[in-house]
Amino acid sequence: MAELRAYFAGELTEFGVPVSAPRGSDFERAVWREMTRIPYGETTTYGAVAKALGDPGAARAVGVACNRNPVPVIVPCHRIVGAGGKLVGFGGGLPRKVTLLELEAAVALRQAWS
Repeated sequence: MAELRAYFAGELTEFGVPVSAPRGSDFERAVWREMTRIPYGETTTYGAVAKALGDPGAARAVGVACNRNPVPVIVPCHRIVGAGGKLVGFGGGLPRKVTLLELEAAVALRQAWS
């Protein structure tokens, strides 16, 4: 809980809390692992994640796995966007996705400029 408070205060960019996903298919767990590799303050696409997992045609399946993410924010599914950077899909709703991306962008810019 302390890490989440620090994240939302813009003081934490990487979670240290151990995360395990006892549920989920092998594909879903692979997507969740890939999500943890997306740098703070950056985004990637569903298609890029699918390609990184060796199945370029699985962008929709990546989206389903994102929706089933058991620990959003800590496993940052909000950093995955549609083709061309389009904001699509987020279990918490698009306004929350925008809020998370704006928070991370502002913190990343502050860090880059300091």
